[in-house]
Formats: sequence, C-alpha cells, structure tokens
Amino acid sequence: MVRFRWLIVLFSILNVLVCASAAEAGRLLRWSFDGKDTLEFITDQGVQPQAQLLRERGEPIKVVIDLPGTLLGQATQRRRYRGLIREIRAGQFQRNMARIVIELAPGYTLDPQQVKFRGITASRWTVDLPEPQRISSPSSPPTRRTPQPNSNSSQRSSSSSSQRRSQNRTSSSTTQLESFQVSRNGFFIRTSGKKPQNIEVERSRNRRHIDIELEDTVLSDNLSEQDIEVNRYGVSEVEFEQIEKSPPVVRIRMNVERDSPDWDAAFNNELGLVIIPRAPISSLDDSASGRPTRPITNTRISQLATIESVELANNGTQLLIRSNQQVRATNQWNRGANAYQITIPSAQLADKFAGPQLNANSPLVGVRVLQQDPKTVVILVQPSTDTQIQELNQISDSLLALQLQQRQARRSLPPTSSIPVPQPERRTPPSNTLPRVPNSRIVVMLDPGHGGKDPGAIGIGGLREKDVVLPITLEVAALLEQQGVQALLTRSDDRFISLAGRVQMAERARSNLFVSIHANAISASRPDVNGFETYYHQLGRELAQTVHKNVLQSIEIGDRRVRQARFYVLRNTSMPSILVETGFVTGYLDAPKLRQPEHRSRMARAIAQGILQYIRRNY
Repeated sequence: MVRFRWLIVLFSILNVLVCASAAEAGRLLRWSFDGKDTLEFITDQGVQPQAQLLRERGEPIKVVIDLPGTLLGQATQRRRYRGLIREIRAGQFQRNMARIVIELAPGYTLDPQQVKFRGITASRWTVDLPEPQRISSPSSPPTRRTPQPNSNSSQRSSSSSSQRRSQNRTSSSTTQLESFQVSRNGFFIRTSGKKPQNIEVERSRNRRHIDIELEDTVLSDNLSEQDIEVNRYGVSEVEFEQIEKSPPVVRIRMNVERDSPDWDAAFNNELGLVIIPRAPISSLDDSASGRPTRPITNTRISQLATIESVELANNGTQLLIRSNQQVRATNQWNRGANAYQITIPSAQLADKFAGPQLNANSPLVGVRVLQQDPKTVVILVQPSTDTQIQELNQISDSLLALQLQQRQARRSLPPTSSIPVPQPERRTPPSNTLPRVPNSRIVVMLDPGHGGKDPGAIGIGGLREKDVVLPITLEVAALLEQQGVQALLTRSDDRFISLAGRVQMAERARSNLFVSIHANAISASRPDVNGFETYYHQLGRELAQTVHKNVLQSIEIGDRRVRQARFYVLRNTSMPSILVETGFVTGYLDAPKLRQPEHRSRMARAIAQGILQYIRRNY
C-alpha cells in the first residue's frame, strides 16, 4: 500500500513537470511568405532557429527550419505557391519543436550559404532565399496545382479562352477576378495575378446589401459589369463593378435580405476569394430571397449522422472516419489532452462502432472516440514520435481522411547541408532625445480619429478606437511642441467632429502637415490579423514612409506596409497628409498592447520621431 502511494505521488510529480514544460514552450504566432523570396515568422517567446537544406532521393529539395521550444498549437498548415518555391508548410515536428519546410520545385536547388536569416528580435525573424537554380533535370518549373472544382467541367472549358486572354493583360501588381462560383459553404471567385492585400467588407445601413471592395483589382471579361442571379443562402444577386481605374478598385455587391447574417471575405491560395456567411450554412433558408431557387446538389442533414468506424488505411498513412451520411468537421491541437482533436457536430456514434486496431508499430499511440454531448462526436488522435499529423481532408460527403506522414529515423536521414543562423539582433533602444526643429513656424495638424457619438472600431473586450487614439495623439502633440513645432488638434477631448470639419481646420490653420491617427479593425473571426499600416493619397508618400519606418524600428509590431488610399481627409487636404493605423483592436497581438499606456507612449514617440525627421529634411 505504501509503495502504491509513492507511485501515485511520483506519477503526479511527473505529470506536473510535463504540464509545466508544455506551458513554458513558446508558440509560433504567425508566418507569411511574400510569394518571391522572403519568409517571416513571429513567436511569442525568443527562439534560436536551426536550419538545413534537405535532399531526399526522388523528392524535391527543401529548406528545413526548426524552432526549438516552440509549439504550433494546431494542425499542419500548408500553402502552395506559383513558381520555383512550390510549397511552404508549418507543423509540429517534435513535442517541443515546430518546423517550417520550404519546398522547391522539382529539379531545382539553392545555395544554403546564401540563405540569409535575420533576427529582427529574438521573436521576429526573416529568411531571405536566393534564387533557386536548375540542377540536372531539364524539366520546366511546375505551374501551380489547384484542386479540381466540383462545378461542371464544360462550364470551365467554355470560359478558359476568355480567361487566358484576360490573364495576358493582367499586371503582376494587380489581382484579376476571373469567375464566380456557388459552393456548399458560400461563394468563391477564381483569381489570377497577385494576392489581394486589402479586402474591406461593409454592410449598408438598411442591411439590404453587403459591399466587398478590393484594392489593386480588376475584372475579367467574364465578370466585367455583371449582375449574377444567385438565389442561394439568402443572397438574391451579386453585382460586380469596377468603381476605380487608377488605382483599380473593384466592388462586389451582394443583395441580401435585411435579417440575413453578415458575410466575411478572405483570400485562399487554392480557391481564390472565398465569401462565407457568419452563420452556419445549414441554417440559411434558400427561399428567403422570395425568388425561385436553383436545385441544391448537397442534401441537407435532416438527422444526426452516425459515425460508423475510425480505421487506419493505406499502410498507416491515413486515418479514415466513415459516416452513414454527410458530415463536416473542425480540427485543432488540444494542448490539454496533448492530442490532435477532430470535432464532428450533428453526429452520434454507431451502436456497433469500430475503432482502429493499434499495435507497437502503429503510427498512432492512441485514438479516443468520445460522444462529447448528444449531438457532438470528438476524436482525439495521439501520434507516435515518428509520425507527423498533416491535413484533414473531406474525401466525400460521408468520409474524412486525416493524413499521416512517417518521419525518417535520425540515423537514416538523407544528406543535409547546414544553413548558418546568426544570433538575433540586439536592438538599440531609440534615443530619448528627439531632433529639435529650428523653424518654429512649422504647423502640424494632428487628427485623432472618431470621437463623441462615433466610437470608431470596437474590438476585443469592448476596446474602442476613440479611447486608443486620443491619448496617443495628445502625446504626439506634446512631443512636437517640445521640439519647436506648433501642434494643433482637430479635437482634444471626446467630441464628434465631421470629416469635412477636420479638413477645414487644417486648411484654415494653413497647416504644413496633416497626420490622422486611427486604430484598425477587421472581422471578429480574424484575431490573427495584426500590424501597423500607413496611408497617403498624393503628397504624403515621403512623410508616410518616414513615420512608418520609425514605428517599425521602435516597436515590435507587424508590418502591413505603406499604402495609397482615397480617404476623405487625405484627398481633400492640400498639404502632405497621412493616416496611420496604430494596430488592430480586433487583433489578439495588438489589442492587449493598445490597452497599455506604456505601449501607447512608445507609439506616440515613434510617430513624433518620424514627423520631426521629415520636417528636418524638407523645411
């Protein structure tokens, strides 16, 4: 009995140590690739990456980046690209090591000594890749692989010739919308050219239509000035219009019922522009539009689906989940259970449910299938140390497949070449002394956005834009005044000022510069979107670039670039004018910082520093 008690104590201590180890691990928060030669990744704790060039017989060459002590926290992420960088994926290589793999096109390699890592900070890294070089294979680089859509193939072929014609005139710096399609989850629009950078979704006050605006975007012949009758998911019609030509802006207008849900739009590397409702698609009544509806190819689930079996297949490379009717699933990494979790709503287990047969050589340590509640089935999958979980695929309406990949044993690893990774840069804190401006006649109009009855964007925890930008603007004004610049404010307290009123103040004061300060927002379903961005219209480009650069050098924040825009206060002021977005009140990285007075002070100082540098160069 005493021995048994000691075993319990020992097990409890080990469990605490394991949990503490998991809690101490950092997380890979975000990674992105510019589609050409630069990868950026951000973690929530400092990390020292390890990198190598991996060569496997019969496989494309890969750049492998390991992040010790880092968790991905979800299933493997996989993104495909055009050209010589074919695919990038991020996965959980080992329990406490995330891995990013950059896969080249077949027949190409690169010089590992020319791969340049830069640790902007210990938690923010960029990787610059040299241009891949052809090796012995004479084959040309592959084109982008796209999954076959479910739509009628003859419809695709009939539009292919016009699509080719339109692609020929598409600039690489613009996005072109090619074709519109109804899917089982909403709508998607095939695109060519670059990935759209700025997608804005806004619903009209009468709730009768939803506008989606895309900058640097043009319409193909297939969609130019088209009105498409849809009559699905509460949407009666979708209109396409080229509302601006230089720079090009496209508006997609969805005519909807007043009580229909809001919709979101996002870019997907495989599908293009994806437009989906915020409500479950099964809850939308197609007859709500009051018009005849098209026949629906997918039958609705009128009762609970029955999960009949979960089994390993194809030599242990797939875990198959079979049902008696249509099912849909979500997936995530369950840190508490240390397992990959698949959640299937509107489902129940069969009376004679069959689970997988596992042994010592199985790719999985365990599979637990639970009836979480009367209408939800949860499957917890624990991989072995030699197995990597990849994507969850919908093979058919009633069949799901979880892809499993066996890792090679360390002793039989193929030839590799190490890639040097320097220590992260030790960022020198910005100087506490701001440059003084000898010309005291310079007038800067500072414009804290919104105010009074207009709270601006409302984000996580009810964080309001107007409460963020006013203290930042007041501090910028104080810093400019200290350095001999006359700083005026469109508002210095919580009051409403119209856009026209703000412009009039700047013009009447004969301001030399106009700086409008805001905080950004996006759909509540996209807390992953964070970062600082700066806008100008015509005269303010140099000012925008100077302020933007100072903020990125002084504050650890995502770079959403300098952009040109036609905001009212920018296009109607006669002096160099910019609008800065200090972060996303809806972002899980930005919102907590925007609440902190210390962070707002650093932001104010960086903005002031940029304004002063611009003044010293130009006045």
